[in-house]
Amino acid sequence: MNKKVWGIILAAGYSRRMGTAKLLLPFKGKTILRHVIDHALHSALYGITVVINPDIPDLVKEASIPGIDKIVINEKASQGMSASVKSGLHTVPANADAAMFLLGDLPLLTADEMNSVIRDYYQHKTSKLIIQAKYGDQQGHPVLFDRSLFSDLLHVSGDEGGRSIIKIYKQEVYYSEIGKKITSDIDTQADYQNLLREEVC
Repeated sequence: MNKKVWGIILAAGYSRRMGTAKLLLPFKGKTILRHVIDHALHSALYGITVVINPDIPDLVKEASIPGIDKIVINEKASQGMSASVKSGLHTVPANADAAMFLLGDLPLLTADEMNSVIRDYYQHKTSKLIIQAKYGDQQGHPVLFDRSLFSDLLHVSGDEGGRSIIKIYKQEVYYSEIGKKITSDIDTQADYQNLLREEVC
């Protein structure tokens, strides 16, 4: 089967709790965002869009590397994650089967774990429309949505992103077990310090 899952990296947040552009913070010789991009580029994703905050122009440079298909400047970033979801969805080509949303601040998420979510989608495609990563009892990103749900996603609002769609279609969700606790994003200085401890482990 010719798998066509499009990746959308959400990188348009304001990092208010961090107090600085968290996606540009260093980690293991690269920025946090570059780790996410590099892992996505080594995955089985059919194509990749990066959604950027216009108020952080350095993100454009960071995302402008070979293999990234589209960079979207989300002029409505202040309206919350839903605006980024919509901006990214508008770039997904008509022949894609699904879209997988990745957070720009999950640098520990590997290509293999992304591929696991993609494999689970095609294994359960006839019965499940949403594949969500899970570690133990914690659900998180990435989250994959079948194309049939794109119209629903285009009607979300605020910071809910795809959460409201997951609630509506909870019977259509398959949880993809990932190997380690990487579903928590980096919002505060404490989160970043915890990440840096991974660097020396």
